[in-house]
Amino acid sequence: MDDLIAAAGYTADGPGVAVVVRDADGLRQAASGLAAPHTPFTPNTVSYLASVSKQIVGACAALLVVQGRLDVESRLREWLPELPGWADTVRIRHLIHHTGGLPADPELQDRIGESRWDSPSVLRALTACPELRFTPGSRWEYCNAGYICLVAVIDRITPFADLARRELFEPFGLTQTGFRADAPPAGAAIGCPAIEREWALPLSIGDGGAWSTADDVRRWNDAMLPGGALDDRVRELIGTPGHLDDGQPLDYGWGIGVRRPGGVLTHSHGGCWDGGWTANTVRLPERGITIALLSNDGDPQRMEGLTEGIFRTVSR
Repeated sequence: MDDLIAAAGYTADGPGVAVVVRDADGLRQAASGLAAPHTPFTPNTVSYLASVSKQIVGACAALLVVQGRLDVESRLREWLPELPGWADTVRIRHLIHHTGGLPADPELQDRIGESRWDSPSVLRALTACPELRFTPGSRWEYCNAGYICLVAVIDRITPFADLARRELFEPFGLTQTGFRADAPPAGAAIGCPAIEREWALPLSIGDGGAWSTADDVRRWNDAMLPGGALDDRVRELIGTPGHLDDGQPLDYGWGIGVRRPGGVLTHSHGGCWDGGWTANTVRLPERGITIALLSNDGDPQRMEGLTEGIFRTVSR
C-alpha cells in the first residue's frame, strides 16, 4: 500500500495518513507523514473521524430501535418540543436518511453568527428557522443538522456518549475511540501540521464528534461485518437503505452509503473537517473486506483518490 499512498500525494514530511485493510491476504497496514512536528502518523494515531461518526450515531439509533425505545415513525417534535411547528412533519427516519428538509450548514452558520459551531448553537439556530427547505421525505439532501438532532433525540432517551461507549466501543475493543465536544484528545493529530493557519475546532456531536485511530476503525469495521460482534438485528438495520415517502429507494442506510459499484455490495462513508482532518471507511460485507483510512490532511480529494486506489486493488 505504500505505493498507493505515495501515488495519492502523501509524503514523509507532509500531513499524515494511516491505512488498515483486511482482505483475503489478512490484515495489512501502512502509514506516512506527520501527526505533529517530528511525530509520525501511525495506525494508532488518534485523529478526527468527521462525518464517519454518523455511522456510529446510526448504530446507536438502531440499537434503541431494536430495544423498543425509539420509533423511527415518531415525530421530531415529540422529542424536541422546543423546535418550531415544522418539526411535527419530520420523522426520525427522515433524519437518519437525510430526507428531513432541515436547513443546510450555510443558513445555520449565518444564524449562529460569530459563535462557534457546536450542538447547542445549531439547535438554537434551528429554533429560529421559520420553515424547512423542502417537504420531509420528498427528496434526499445530505444534512449535518439532522444528525445533530438525532443525537439530541437519543440523549432524551439515554446519554448518547455513554450508550456508544457501553454498547459499541467497549465490547468491540475500541480503546482509543470516543466523542468530544470540547477539544481534541491529548496527543491527537494536529490538523495540517505543514500549514500554519488558524482554524476552528470541531465541537458538535452527531454530524461528527468522534476521535479514533485507523486500527480502532478497523475493529469497528470487523464488528460491522456478518459474523462480527454487532447484534445481527442492528447490523441489518444499519445496512438497510432508506426511501423517500413515495417509495423511491435511496442508497443511504443508517449513517452509511449503501451501493453496488461494479456489482460489489459496499458500505462506505467519508468525512472531512476544514481544520485539517479527513477519514474514510469502506466495507464489502459479502467479501469480508474492510478499509479504514485516517489523515490530518484537509484535502478530501486526496483521501478519495487513495481510497479508490485501495478499493480497486482489494475488490478485484
